[in-house]
Amino acid sequence: MKVCLACDWFASADDGATETERSRLAVEHFVETGHAIDTRESAGRPTPPSVCAELLVRELSPSADPTA
Repeated sequence: MKVCLACDWFASADDGATETERSRLAVEHFVETGHAIDTRESAGRPTPPSVCAELLVRELSPSADPTA
């Protein structure tokens, strides 16, 4: 399975495409969008890790303490 890491695009053997066809489709998707493609052995799509919103905001916000 070829999976785009930036959007919902994917190419699967379930669609009847050969590995060569899936690779060609992945290259075409990359050329059209610039999105990164990953090859997966499993048929499942990857899921992003769960991140606590409070932690994300704290890490991305500038610190009020100049020594931090």
